Amino acid sequence: MVLLHPGALYALGLLAPLAGLEWLRLRRERRAARAVGLQPQRLRSALRNGVCAGAVIALAAVAASEPSLRRTTNVHLRANAEVYVFVDASASMLASASADSPTRLQQARAASADFARGLPPDLPLGAGALPQAPLPLTAPNGDRQLFLAALDHLTTPGTLPEHLYGGRTATDFSNLTSLTDAQFFLRKTRRRIVVVLSDAEGPSFDAAATAASLKHAHIRLVFVRIGSPNDRIWLHPPGRQPILDTNYVPNPSDLGEVRLLAGETGGGFYDQLRIHEAVDKVDRLAGHGPDRPAEPLALYADPLGPYFVLAALPFLAWLAGALLPLTAPLAARSGIRRRSRLQRTSEAASNQA
Repeated sequence: MVLLHPGALYALGLLAPLAGLEWLRLRRERRAARAVGLQPQRLRSALRNGVCAGAVIALAAVAASEPSLRRTTNVHLRANAEVYVFVDASASMLASASADSPTRLQQARAASADFARGLPPDLPLGAGALPQAPLPLTAPNGDRQLFLAALDHLTTPGTLPEHLYGGRTATDFSNLTSLTDAQFFLRKTRRRIVVVLSDAEGPSFDAAATAASLKHAHIRLVFVRIGSPNDRIWLHPPGRQPILDTNYVPNPSDLGEVRLLAGETGGGFYDQLRIHEAVDKVDRLAGHGPDRPAEPLALYADPLGPYFVLAALPFLAWLAGALLPLTAPLAARSGIRRRSRLQRTSEAASNQA
């Protein structure tokens, strides 16, 4: 078991002062009972509520630490092939066919899930964003959940380090040449494949020069075009009807250059309706080479926190007294009735005196 937020266990430090206060309170009550000639309550019975309160605090602290089960399995990954999937994170990816239709960005994330499901599990798959130049999010590995989480949470326009790209988020496909300079791929990797999920809107660029640079580094580009030229960006003001963003004008003028770039690298250009053909193309480009030695992959199961919360409910019920007739043992209930009779007897005797 692993704790995702172990700092929450500091709340257990409250148990020591609370236990001290409870012990002082019990001592005062027992001294007061002896002073008036009454038999003090049994210590075990008197501590019952304090123990229940301590158990509730302890279980709540453990639940807040988000315990999870971790299983480690050994996976075999392809030794001679790596794939990156880059999702366009420019502002134009917020366009959609209508105010209620999924945006291009949402469609691109759904397409990335098709690649995660359709490609062989031993093919290393990495995630990346494309605000203006390629920005790697995860290195190619076998963890498909990490791959999808990165693309779902780290590709939103306006949340990426735009200052690294001159403060703009317009995709410049000529910057794909940076894939050859940075250490995106391992040196021993011979089959290098880059998938770009984009609306193919960006400034003009030299497709031939970009393709030559990618071919020299043995990088094949598979481009999947997302969206339509008829898409528009819809603004959603709070409490008002959606309105069109008149500042956005679709610009598919570079569509031919992007198609040429993908073809020249030995990859391919596909429309999003042909996403399964694009997945098959990547699978064919990756081939079926040898695997690396098995590597450990950590998998997290469902969190255990809710179960600790459920375990605290009986203790809360005892403290509240709402379910006491249902949860208390018969002996405890008889003890409660006996103490109640003794208390009424002592009150009657005090009234007569």
